[in-house]
Amino acid sequence: MNLQLIDIVIFLLVASAGYAWWRNTSIREQALLRAKQHCETLNLQLLDGSVAGSGWRPIWQKGEVKIRRRYSFEFSSSGVARYSGTITYLGTRQIDIWLSPHDF
Repeated sequence: MNLQLIDIVIFLLVASAGYAWWRNTSIREQALLRAKQHCETLNLQLLDGSVAGSGWRPIWQKGEVKIRRRYSFEFSSSGVARYSGTITYLGTRQIDIWLSPHDF
């Protein structure tokens, strides 16, 4: 079996895409867990039990390229009104969580 350069390039592209998908999925699951925990500590209800990717951007920081990911979710304080929130990750580290103003 003779491997040509194009075969190696295609393999590396597929492997990189698979790794990126796997990594993004694990960070999304971590964001969902953190959003649930944050809502529980504030006595809020996370609606739909999910977070949705709302932004993805590479950022150069301290000599490294890191991915900034932003996830949106909805919560409720009364069970009736829906409010939005976001959780932001830089690489694998959570850097921010924001909740829109809501009634208690």
